[in-house]
Amino acid sequence: MRARHQHRIMTKSRILIIAAEGLEQFVPGLGAAAAIRSHHCEAEIIVLTAKSLASFAKTAPYFDQVWVDDLRGTWDLTRIWALRKRLIACAFERVYDLDASAKSARIFWLMYGLNGLPLRRRNLQWSGAAKNTALTHGAAQWNAMHVIDRLAAQLSAADISGMHRPDLSWVARNVQSFDVPFPIHERFVLVALSSNAGSTWPISYYAELAQLLHVEGYIPVLAGFDVAPEFCSDIARACDSALNLVNQVSPEDLVFLAWAACAAVGPNNGMMHVTAAAACHSVILYDTASDPALVGQRGESVIIIRRPRLSDISAGEVMTAIIKSTKIRDI
Repeated sequence: MRARHQHRIMTKSRILIIAAEGLEQFVPGLGAAAAIRSHHCEAEIIVLTAKSLASFAKTAPYFDQVWVDDLRGTWDLTRIWALRKRLIACAFERVYDLDASAKSARIFWLMYGLNGLPLRRRNLQWSGAAKNTALTHGAAQWNAMHVIDRLAAQLSAADISGMHRPDLSWVARNVQSFDVPFPIHERFVLVALSSNAGSTWPISYYAELAQLLHVEGYIPVLAGFDVAPEFCSDIARACDSALNLVNQVSPEDLVFLAWAACAAVGPNNGMMHVTAAAACHSVILYDTASDPALVGQRGESVIIIRRPRLSDISAGEVMTAIIKSTKIRDI
């Protein structure tokens, strides 16, 4: 009996999911991960993602193992060789590339070597951007599709249907504790900061918005990941009532905050994908660097404001959108 049981464990199929390394791509991919989990309900599913997302991925109910991609560059030969041995040893039955990046292409060649050449890859069970595999999608306008529609088309080519928008309800079931330094029943608005080039709303606008929120009776709660500390100091000085949680909350914490918040506001970034997926009323700011038709958050709770430059979006316009969204919530 024990021998048969051991054999059953040893022959259990393994599935690899290559996930994106940023929350702004990882969160939209959760709907695909759920569909893959449902389709391969008996398989061991392993996800490969960034170290910054490992804890969040371990909390999710879709993965049995979480591997961290710790490669430091093209010439990190020791880690590249170790990853190749690990990939080959697992003998994955199928690979779902939800990232479609240079990292994914590197993993493709590490796994398959010469078998990945165009004339040899027809039977490879690789679902993703790689062409001419057994699971290559047939979407002609791949690059013109919204990321969620693109993932649905990709899974459809692998005979997986029923993909939905990302669902974060599992966070409540799987996270054991949650602490914030203020009464969460109070009226507050999450303000997503980003100090990354290309996605930054002017600091003076943030400061003005914090003051407007205070006047309207909301606590401005500043939050964000990997934000330079000095970026939020001017905002905090401009509005004493602002609560600074920048770089202090995890993605799991952020989900709880989004559920309790009256609204959330910020430029297009990973935090705003989390708030939208949590059905928090989210006002998201876009410039021409990103196209919401391709990467935008979806849902009835989402308001998108897009201008050629983020500096063209005033604090007053954003405050009007927040008031509109909170009135909808109260109906």
